[in-house]
Amino acid sequence: MDCYRRVGKDWLAEQLAREVLQASTDYDGTERAPMRNAVARVTLGVVAARAGNLEAAISYGEQALGGTRRSIPSLVVVSEDLRTVLQQQYGGQGDAEDFLGHFRSLRAA
Repeated sequence: MDCYRRVGKDWLAEQLAREVLQASTDYDGTERAPMRNAVARVTLGVVAARAGNLEAAISYGEQALGGTRRSIPSLVVVSEDLRTVLQQQYGGQGDAEDFLGHFRSLRAA
């Protein structure tokens, strides 16, 4: 999933991210692998941003950054892909700038 996201194979990255979310979430919605799910959501955010869906990209990004169990250094590294796409394609737009500000505060922590 990560490799496909990095090289722009969005369809494959999205399919694998969805499989990760399905396999890592119990029937009652409990996440068994919260960090892995966060990475999957970053991947879905990158795919959405590249497809022109800013709202979905930010939603996935906020879900990824908002989890209660997370490894900040790892999450920041993975989220750089989303930050880059948002900055390149949507830099200066209000919603994108709000998310980028949230990302910067997480990175500074």
